[in-house]
Amino acid sequence: MDPDRLERARRDADRHDWGQALSGWRELAPDGPSTADLSTEDQITWGITEFLSGHPDQAVRALQSAHHRQIEHGAVEAALHSAFLLATIFDLRGQSSMFQGWLGRAERQLALIESPSDAAVVGRGFLAMLELRRALGAGRFDQMGPLADEIAEIGHRQQQPDLIAMGVLSQGRLNIYGGDVARGLAQLDEALSGVWAAEVSPLVAGVVLCTAIEGCQEVGAVDRLCQWSDGLSTWCADQPGLAVFTGAAALHHGQTLILRGEWDAGLAALTAASERYLSLGQHGSAGVAERERGDLLRLRGRLEEAKAAYQGALTHGCDPHPGLALLWLAEGRADDAAVAVRRLLEELVIPAQRGRVLPAAIDVLLAVDDTTYAEGLAQELDLLAEVTDCAPIAATAARVHAQVELARGDAAGAVPYARKAMHLWSDTDAPFEVARARLVLADALTAVGDVQSGQHERQEATARCEALGAVLPADVSSPAGTRGSGGLTPREVEVLTLVAGGASNRAIATELVLSERTVARHLSNIFGKLGVTSRTAATHQAHQHHLVARPGR
Repeated sequence: MDPDRLERARRDADRHDWGQALSGWRELAPDGPSTADLSTEDQITWGITEFLSGHPDQAVRALQSAHHRQIEHGAVEAALHSAFLLATIFDLRGQSSMFQGWLGRAERQLALIESPSDAAVVGRGFLAMLELRRALGAGRFDQMGPLADEIAEIGHRQQQPDLIAMGVLSQGRLNIYGGDVARGLAQLDEALSGVWAAEVSPLVAGVVLCTAIEGCQEVGAVDRLCQWSDGLSTWCADQPGLAVFTGAAALHHGQTLILRGEWDAGLAALTAASERYLSLGQHGSAGVAERERGDLLRLRGRLEEAKAAYQGALTHGCDPHPGLALLWLAEGRADDAAVAVRRLLEELVIPAQRGRVLPAAIDVLLAVDDTTYAEGLAQELDLLAEVTDCAPIAATAARVHAQVELARGDAAGAVPYARKAMHLWSDTDAPFEVARARLVLADALTAVGDVQSGQHERQEATARCEALGAVLPADVSSPAGTRGSGGLTPREVEVLTLVAGGASNRAIATELVLSERTVARHLSNIFGKLGVTSRTAATHQAHQHHLVARPGR
């Protein structure tokens, strides 16, 4: 074996040039990593190089060879680490039975150690990381806290950076789930500090980065999402030949681009993320990217493409709701949408996870006039905003409260909520969300009689949506066949039809099985969208723009 080539391969791996390192290892030993001329440490480095370069099967062969050699030589403590690497690779690929198999093997090997050494303690730390992952998959949250504490404690005591990062990261996620969001986010910051300082090994660093980003997404910590997503992209770019984690980098980069209003680039990034995940066999993550694509395509009014993306998410094992429910609402299937979001809300019990679903669920429930349920969810979002102290959640809570107030017929009460939402989203630099808040404000202002101000807000919102290539939210939630120039919802078209036929509010309420207050709210919205102030003017607009059928036709 050429010692110069061996040294070069080691050096390339040390500086995280995975492309050069992979070529070096393969040229060094054409017959594969099981050659007797390589040390066990070199076999492990080769295996990690193969995995990070996007060759998981070759990585498994290299690491299995190293593990068997460690067992043969009686290095059981070291074998716990190679077992951890193998189980982690299978977990990232969604191969749960293989993950369970290596976890079980590691547990048995640790039990055989009679005299615990420092190395065995560290090995126990890696085993605990696998046990924590198993507990998460089984929903055993009662087991996760003690395991996270044990990992962090071993990491600090043994000065092992991977264990410190994973232990503190897990503590942070659990605190977020438990409602102590501020402390949880601070722990995610601490876990990432080891990554930014290049103290954590590359494979664990990638896991820590992606897990931390998912954690801040769940609670709407947009500032951290943007910073960490940029950090993940840079971290990937600094490692030539890196394949694993580049799908996550594209996904989170796309999410930040969309938030900032760069929708074309965001859509391209989501497509790239889906393709990268699939090329690496990470189907569950590809499903998440497809769900995000579906959401953006729906907001652009490209409903058939959105439907295909949601189907892709479903195929890869990712629940496409609540985006798919909003698409059904756009198709006029309001009852189906309501059933789906109610089911989803029953399934999700962790507040941080419910936060992603609540705004869409409120939109759907208001569309089917379930104002009471929607109001309760808005209050739940209030509580989440309070415990997270995150401006985007507070902004969303304000917007849905304004919608609920409008639904209850209290337009004056809706105005300050809508203004608050608009200002908070403006500070976050999220143009589409600003436009959504403006539309709600426009409806509220019109309903209280300030028609000119309402029209001004609507014009501003329309201009922002046009700049983004977005369909007005009111138009998205209207079925294609009934979508008019005013963007009326299906229920509003029904109400307008009866108004045009001369029905009173009481008669409309009886006909549609609604309260008179709800009818008044629908009328307020109709007036705002059509830019009128009377039933006569609304009827004229309805006939002039063919929003309703003329009597006798």
